[in-house]
Amino acid sequence: MKQFQVPQFIDVEDKILGPITMRQFFIMLIPMGAGILLYFLLRFWLVIILEIPLVIGCAVFAFYRPYGMRFSRFFSAFLSYSLKPRMFIWKHEERAHVVFTGEGAAPKTAEAKKQTAAHGGLKAKRSSVETGSVYREES
Repeated sequence: MKQFQVPQFIDVEDKILGPITMRQFFIMLIPMGAGILLYFLLRFWLVIILEIPLVIGCAVFAFYRPYGMRFSRFFSAFLSYSLKPRMFIWKHEERAHVVFTGEGAAPKTAEAKKQTAAHGGLKAKRSSVETGSVYREES
């Protein structure tokens, strides 16, 4: 039988320039390209003011790894958590009482029906499953 070697470290990115990966390199090209473009469009002091936050932001996305994951994944999880509604409202629905109509006689009075539904409901269901009897809903 022919044997194949299985790659071991598939989650490790390839390094291209020392410790820098290709993804980090391309992320850091963004502020460099923006800086060159802004240099020809704006005054130098304004380019410096705009470029510093852009370099810091791109460096965070390229190199910072909170909890061992890329910052872009962390940031997207943060945004999805922040933007989704977190208030859940529970609306109680009245359900019909379940009356056991198996081998034994069903309760006749309303008080006996309430006791069966409140206390003996699980026992009745269990015996119904064991004996194969039928449930019917009563409204």
